[in-house]
Amino acid sequence: MSFAEQGYEEMLLEEAADIAHVAQESRQAAEAGDAAAQLQLARCYLTGSGVPQSTTQGIKWLRKSADQGFADAQSYLAECYYLGKGVQKDAVEACRWWVKAAAQNHMEAMYRLGMAHLSGEGVRQNDTLGLAWLQRTAAAGYPEALYSLGFCRLQGVGGVKNFGEAAVLFEKAAATGHADASFWLGFCKLHGVGTERKPAEAISILERAADGLSAPAMVQLGRCYEIGIAVKADAEKAFDWYWTGARMGSSEACYRLGLMLQEGRGCKPNRQKAAKWFKQAAEKGHTRAQHKLEEQNN
Repeated sequence: MSFAEQGYEEMLLEEAADIAHVAQESRQAAEAGDAAAQLQLARCYLTGSGVPQSTTQGIKWLRKSADQGFADAQSYLAECYYLGKGVQKDAVEACRWWVKAAAQNHMEAMYRLGMAHLSGEGVRQNDTLGLAWLQRTAAAGYPEALYSLGFCRLQGVGGVKNFGEAAVLFEKAAATGHADASFWLGFCKLHGVGTERKPAEAISILERAADGLSAPAMVQLGRCYEIGIAVKADAEKAFDWYWTGARMGSSEACYRLGLMLQEGRGCKPNRQKAAKWFKQAAEKGHTRAQHKLEEQNN
């Protein structure tokens, strides 16, 4: 073993010892009734950090903390019920815990409760209540709420469509590094939706969104380079953006990558590979990709 490898091994051992020490300290405080420590111990068990991984023990300590009224634990327990992590999946029970945490102004809980009312999952569907929760958390600068409220304004949820407000909300969320908000901000500036059309600035914003792993931004950049929107048309760059988006799981990127391969734009034509990407898009429910597969098979 080299000196560097030995040093790395020692660092790992020290880190493991530190984690185990934190877990032990959390256990002592948790057993004494400290709600924050109970949450920390729950996280240790759920992730296997410093203790053997155990969802049973994790949920046990998480519930103890939540039952004491600790908002972070209540919101985390709600998430467990929503996802079915360590407990039976139950959207109604998830919302019950989010309500408890939201009553203490817990940002994540208020946001999730708003989204639940908009979807009607776990609570009765109510656009007015859903938007009210989003507005409250957005006013506090919560990035997810800023983005979601912007999307609601863009789509006209609750009968209120306001492109200008949507663009402002996307810009505020994008300033925090929110990749999806950055995509929509770039889209708005590219097409002049709710804001002044600024193509060059839009491309820069879309590139930042793509760097933040926004697949829609990758597809939009691919389209820009494919047909020359705000940039010089470049089929190879378009192909690269579609390929990156497809690797991220975007059905639209898979479909457009298939088209490029089928037609030999930005790459050598390859019908076999094109069919592979059409199939991946079709399996995700992409209708045009399904039609392309049918055409190839006829």
